[in-house]
Amino acid sequence: MVDPEIFRQDIDAVQTKLRIRLGARGKTLALSLRRGGRSLPKSARQAGSRLIVMQAMVAHPRLRRLVARSEVDTALAELSAPLNVIKLKDRRKDKWLKFAASVVFGMLVLAAAIIALMRGRGLI
Repeated sequence: MVDPEIFRQDIDAVQTKLRIRLGARGKTLALSLRRGGRSLPKSARQAGSRLIVMQAMVAHPRLRRLVARSEVDTALAELSAPLNVIKLKDRRKDKWLKFAASVVFGMLVLAAAIIALMRGRGLI
């Protein structure tokens, strides 16, 4: 049997990790996982889904007995493992590099279109 207060603290800790590491904000764990889910591996998303189901079961007094602490710990470990590997500095750097790459690509396409237009009109 799981203590609801400790379970809530564990869920809050995972939500905080999701917010800090992935920028996935949400009032509930389900909303946070929905917003940051594609950044996680499939096993971590499945562990998050199991935690959401367990969260509903822990909220109910009779169903709380069916949730084992070992299942909760396993799901928390599976969800937290990829989050511990993520480095914020690298994510920010990658975001800026992707932005710069898209701007450069757009400029290359524009230059090619201008050259094609000038060639079509006989200016080159």
